[in-house]
Amino acid sequence: MDATMLSLELKQRYDAQSKKVDSVVPNLAGNYVQTSFGPVWVMTAGAEDAPPLLLLHGLHTVAPFCIEFFAKLAEKYHIICPDIPGQAGKTPGMAPIPNNQAYAIWLDSLLDSLKIERCAAVGLSFGGALLLDLATRSPTRLSAVSLVVPAGFFRPIWRPLKKLFMPFIGFKLHTDQLHFDQLMKPLMGDNWPELESYYFSVFQAGIPMTLLPPGPFEAKDLIKFTSPVQLILATDDIYFAPSKVEKYARAVMPNLSQVIEIEDLHVPSVENRERIQDQVLEFMQKESRV
Repeated sequence: MDATMLSLELKQRYDAQSKKVDSVVPNLAGNYVQTSFGPVWVMTAGAEDAPPLLLLHGLHTVAPFCIEFFAKLAEKYHIICPDIPGQAGKTPGMAPIPNNQAYAIWLDSLLDSLKIERCAAVGLSFGGALLLDLATRSPTRLSAVSLVVPAGFFRPIWRPLKKLFMPFIGFKLHTDQLHFDQLMKPLMGDNWPELESYYFSVFQAGIPMTLLPPGPFEAKDLIKFTSPVQLILATDDIYFAPSKVEKYARAVMPNLSQVIEIEDLHVPSVENRERIQDQVLEFMQKESRV
């Protein structure tokens, strides 16, 4: 989806969220970075001379929302959060294919343009799978990684289908706000109304609500990736059963050094988002070596 094709409502919501985040993080900025694959919209926060930290957002949970989720990291790091192409952000172009390391190649190009050889990284949901893809291609580029309710270890089918099938049918029949709320409830409850409104505008703009992330990854894919990894899971995640994610992660990543489980949904409450920020910041301060 070309950024110029975003609806007026999406642009307004994007700008409103950016304005909100500007009041809670230092030095928020947004610029286009020219890469070998075209321009990428990148939002940054935190002191420019602080260690860089790559932050990758979840599906349609574009940069200003993702930065709010992890705002505390800007106290110690220079956050670099690109809008992923093919999603409801400001980076133009189609989504990369989910195989053949296409996302990793895109990330390598972006980091090259930013002149970042090595950095810490945090991946939220869809963004977690992108970091795993980068780890298969350029394993030494990541000094420490936090994966928060990540995709990439397996592709869920029955778990979301059981809870989303009937709400999805209701929404397809009515396509109104009430039925959209019912569809989103297993994903996020009432945890983030602004983000849910953004998702509804994504639907209204005709942007595909589902994209396949890269993966699943196997041990042989990540054999050269040795940097410490933190895994944060949610007990009531609509997509990823925490016990299953941990089992797969331990099987493919011997460098998994910390697993944390919170009692919440895939999109957690404000209180748990703050807890997650503290856990990620503590992990990065201990483990990241740039």
